[in-house]
Amino acid sequence: MKTAIILLVFSGIAISFLPLAISGLPPLIRLPTKADGTNAILDAAGNPVIAGAKYYAIPAVIGVDGGISVANSDTGNPSTCPTDVVINITLAGMQPPAVRRPLSFYPLKREGGDAVIISQYPLNVAFDSPDPSDPCAEENVWKLNYQAMIVTGGVIDKEDDIGNWFRIQKNINGRGYLFTWWPSLCLGCRIGYFRIGRVGNGYQLGINYNDESLYAFEFLKVDE
Repeated sequence: MKTAIILLVFSGIAISFLPLAISGLPPLIRLPTKADGTNAILDAAGNPVIAGAKYYAIPAVIGVDGGISVANSDTGNPSTCPTDVVINITLAGMQPPAVRRPLSFYPLKREGGDAVIISQYPLNVAFDSPDPSDPCAEENVWKLNYQAMIVTGGVIDKEDDIGNWFRIQKNINGRGYLFTWWPSLCLGCRIGYFRIGRVGNGYQLGINYNDESLYAFEFLKVDE
């Protein structure tokens, strides 16, 4: 059987209709146990990525500008807050430049409270809101929806909702990093994971089984 149905728990509700290609799982790996120079995620300048700081997730492709942003696929209801997490790209130097929004990362709480983002460690991802008075300002945290696409509307530090949690790991096939999603928050377990890439219309982000549609990123610190 090419696909199998697995049980997931999102916001306390058992979901049994999300098809995931179990046969396509990448190799099982063991998570790092502590922060050090070998497993810290590095930004484009070679510095460790820090929890809570602001970064652009930019394409790890030479000659391409842009980054991760948010859009609204519901064009028939323009008043709805944009919820689709997307990748916007243009050729370098083109005008207008592709829209990108700053991201911040909030790792799963643990003893020591490391400020450095660690490879393959569970974290929440949130867009920075430029205007706190914006009615959509609270719709900033990533989550995986029932269609295995990344949207906003998640909650930071909600450990009983695994749809809110993502991880970052090195792109072993080239430069940059990949976002991944794991069906568990277990830190010491050997368990399969799902890579995030382009899905749907080709620019929305979600679980992807096609290596050609994966998208690697670098993290550019936002000047404040």
